[in-house]
Amino acid sequence: MDAETMPGSTACGEEEWALRQDTAAAFRLLDRYGMSDLTNGSVVSRLPGEDGWFLTHPHGLFFDEIRASDLIRVDMDGNAIDEPGTPTNFAVCRPAASIFRARPDVNAVIHAHGMGVMAVAAQEHGLLPCLTEAAIPFYEQLGYIDGDFFFEPEYCARIAQHLGRNRALIYRHHAFASVGARVSEAFFYAFSLNIACELQMKITSSAEPYVVPPRETCERHYRAAYGGDWKADGSVEWPGLRRMLDRDEPSYAQ
Repeated sequence: MDAETMPGSTACGEEEWALRQDTAAAFRLLDRYGMSDLTNGSVVSRLPGEDGWFLTHPHGLFFDEIRASDLIRVDMDGNAIDEPGTPTNFAVCRPAASIFRARPDVNAVIHAHGMGVMAVAAQEHGLLPCLTEAAIPFYEQLGYIDGDFFFEPEYCARIAQHLGRNRALIYRHHAFASVGARVSEAFFYAFSLNIACELQMKITSSAEPYVVPPRETCERHYRAAYGGDWKADGSVEWPGLRRMLDRDEPSYAQ
């Protein structure tokens, strides 16, 4: 579908249309990998050249039905710009706005309810360092905050503070947020965090003793993933994930 003939009154250029397709793809992938939760959660993307606007979805759509053309532009207060009155999820828009204000390097925020992360979010020790390969991206790159479902301004400011410069944030007894410079990066960290937590729950619930690597080993593993020119940020995997959706769920790109 041509960006200039997108359904509705909203027209956009090629750069925004590509971002819409990536954002819709992330919704579909979160659903495919077990991180959707009826109408809860979201993927939000900062609009290119518009620091005060971002893309989100109309509240009420399920992750498996979202298309690029369904996404709406909202301001930092979560108000729909092109179609005033369109319902948005304040529990998504408010924290995302706080993160965007605090992190100029972040252009995508995912808030999701993966089963693995929700389980670890209730454990006192949280995610154990480098217990599995999927946990390596979060070695000293994971924040924690107590869950609060009101998402008042003071709490949203603390979300950005507790996220800090990290890649993800676990809400205790709730869910998680992952961030990235691109949608592909935020999705990669969401996928990896949920897998790391699912594996941890299996390992720690078994009758067998388990080994948490020493700090020196964790640092070596982390340098292997992030210490050189190549970085584990989802950029290699994203084209393949999009090809999979193009085969199985091509409506995401409409």
